[in-house]
Amino acid sequence: MRFFSRKDPRRNYLNKAIIGLGLGLVRSKNLILSEDFGPQGAMDVLGIWVGQEIVKEMLSQKKITPTISESDMIEKLLEEIRLAENLIIDFKQDNIDVTIQDCLICPKRIGGYDLGGDTACPVGGIILGAVSYLHGSTPSSPDVKLRPGELCNITLPVKG
Repeated sequence: MRFFSRKDPRRNYLNKAIIGLGLGLVRSKNLILSEDFGPQGAMDVLGIWVGQEIVKEMLSQKKITPTISESDMIEKLLEEIRLAENLIIDFKQDNIDVTIQDCLICPKRIGGYDLGGDTACPVGGIILGAVSYLHGSTPSSPDVKLRPGELCNITLPVKG
């Protein structure tokens, strides 16, 4: 049996996402495994770690620079990893409002899973992790208001 290996930087994003999940689990296990925290809170925290690792890779590949604006960084992030077909990003003073329709990573819409009354959207965490990494700041949890499979509104508290 032969194994073939090709170096393809585009494949690094999945690797970095998995690294971020593992690191997030280890660093945040007490928080995310708390019964009071819930699936969406856990996914927000894990998404933050994923976003940070993906931005590190984008910097490494020189797809972005450390001085890139938030809006340009988010645009590049969305070009590199397709999170949704339709996103509206609205920059406010201390927040970024994200409206998502036709999500490509929704556990309900794409995965077809019945989540009961819970949500588990990683989009807000990924974007918040990416932005906070560039700022060198510690992110706060996003304010997530979701209707899985339909329209999702997320407010990301960002202070640069």
